[in-house]
Amino acid sequence: MIRAAKHQVLDPTAVHGVTPFSDLSEEEFEELYTGVRGGNTDMDVVKETGPLLEVGGLPESFDWREKGAVTEVKMQGQCGSCWAFSTTGAVEGANFIATGKLVNLSEQQLVDCDNTCDIKDKTACDNGCGGGLMTNAYKYLLEAGGLEEESSYPYIGKRGQCMFKPENVAVRVVNFTNIPNDENQIAAYLVNYGPLAVGLNAVFMQTYIGGVSCPLICGKKWINHGVLLVGYGEKGYSILRFGYKPYWIIKNSWGTRWGEKGYYRLCQGYGMCGMTRMVSAVVTQAS
Repeated sequence: MIRAAKHQVLDPTAVHGVTPFSDLSEEEFEELYTGVRGGNTDMDVVKETGPLLEVGGLPESFDWREKGAVTEVKMQGQCGSCWAFSTTGAVEGANFIATGKLVNLSEQQLVDCDNTCDIKDKTACDNGCGGGLMTNAYKYLLEAGGLEEESSYPYIGKRGQCMFKPENVAVRVVNFTNIPNDENQIAAYLVNYGPLAVGLNAVFMQTYIGGVSCPLICGKKWINHGVLLVGYGEKGYSILRFGYKPYWIIKNSWGTRWGEKGYYRLCQGYGMCGMTRMVSAVVTQAS
């Protein structure tokens, strides 16, 4: 309760209070419910990024949920597999754009079968409930041939033996790209390429209940949680230091009892909680 009260003071445009994670220490919460590894994104780490897109003429607000590109909110449980949910969300959206069909894809396949390591950081490997990276998962999917549907490889919330069957692949990944560390570019990629996999610092999410989160202080270098960026709103809240500002709409993987029916709104324009530093888009084709 003390932490929620502190968060409320530091983040006055959101509502903080009792959540399903209130009985956890910050360390327990990070270990059990986040799961991005290799998330220390110091500025000297230069990632290859996609081309710069035209940012003029973007809609003032945009939401892929309204277009049918986003599956229901899922629940990762006490497993540091957020990276897998962030990945499947991006692939589900890209597949919808490619085919017009929304297919619910398997996180469990990634949890069980993906051991890919980052080329530059050999300690950042995908490791089931022990965490991983979305870009590692794309590389795994390129090599494995694609993702099965949730129905053929259902989620159990712990790591098991790899049961992947190539003949059951529903969606193939053909390419992916990191997106420049710029919120206008992120918005342009979101509108043009579909929902985006995003890493951020989830410290304020432990006590978040609703509203637009815009903390006065939120570390940008330490990224520990993978989520899915599905849209943005034009004007969501007012506070003296910022005026009336736009926000990002983020799908989480902690079930619908958390946040705004499983969603998180984060203020736009400040690289808040490091959300611009680990953003990626994926391109797919139907199997």
